[in-house]
Amino acid sequence: MAKEFTKSDLEQIIGLQQESLQAIQKALARLRHQNERLERSNQKLRKKIAKYE
Repeated sequence: MAKEFTKSDLEQIIGLQQESLQAIQKALARLRHQNERLERSNQKLRKKIAKYE
């Protein structure tokens, strides 16, 4: 038999899902920023290496 949820139960579940989604979005934004920094550093290193070739 399926469990029945009250409106309050569903609102709480949705609230928790929204919090989780916001946390994931923040983590993704940090990863994107780190990736951009790594890409810039790699470009600088490639230029320095090219000078020695």
